[in-house]
Amino acid sequence: MGLPPYAKARPLAVLHRGASPLFHHLVEEVAALRLPLFPYPVEVPPGGDPWAALSCLAPLDFAGLALEEALPPPKGVRLEAEAEAGGLVDLVVPGLSGLYSHYTEGLALERFLSAHFPGARALWLGPLRPSLAPFLRALGQVSVVAPSFAEGDGFLARLPPKARGHVALRREEATALALKADLLLHAGGGLPLEWLQPFHALLTLTPPMPGLADRVQQVHGPEALLAFRVRALLEALAL
Repeated sequence: MGLPPYAKARPLAVLHRGASPLFHHLVEEVAALRLPLFPYPVEVPPGGDPWAALSCLAPLDFAGLALEEALPPPKGVRLEAEAEAGGLVDLVVPGLSGLYSHYTEGLALERFLSAHFPGARALWLGPLRPSLAPFLRALGQVSVVAPSFAEGDGFLARLPPKARGHVALRREEATALALKADLLLHAGGGLPLEWLQPFHALLTLTPPMPGLADRVQQVHGPEALLAFRVRALLEALAL
C-alpha cells in the first residue's frame, strides 16, 4: 500500500465526543503508509445527531464516516456481517448500492483474541457489553461476573454453545472462576485485586489502573485493540 502520484486523498470524518484515540491512531497509520485518505475529527455537540451527514457522503466523495463510539445502525444502511452480529455500527462507507455499515470495534476484538489468546479460558469483568459477546468466539470458554443471572446468561447466549461458561453473582463465585481463567477481560469499573493472579493475562477495554502489571503476567490496554481497529477500518475502505 502507498500513495501513487495521481491518487486523490478522500476525506474521512471521525465523529467523537471528548477525546478521540481512534483519530490519532488512524492519522499515524495513514501517514506511515502514505494512504490516499484525509481523516479529520468532528466533535458532535451535546444532543447532536451523528448520522445527520450521511446523505452527504456520496455527493461530496467522502471515503466514509467513522464513530469513536459505536451506535445502533441508522435507517437505510446495509449491515455487514459484523454489524448485524453486534447490533452496533462505528463506520459507514458509501458504495455502488448505497451505504454500508461496519462494526470495527467488534472485528478488532475478535482478531486480537484470535492472534493472542485462541482457545483461552476467559472471565468477563465490569459492565456487560452484549454487542461484543459474539466477537469472543475465538476463546475456548467465557464466564462472566454479572449483576443478575438473566443478564449474564443473556450475554453468554450470544456466544457459540461450546464457549459458554458460567455466571458468577457473588464475590466468592467470581474468585473461584478467576482461579480457572487464563484471561481476564475488564470492561471498566472497579477491579478487586484478589481476582488477579500472576498467571493471568489482562485485557482492559478502558485505561488500566496503575500497578496492574505487577500483579499479572501481562496487561493489554485499549491501544492494543485500537491498532486492530484501525486495520479493520482501512480494510473496509479498501485501502
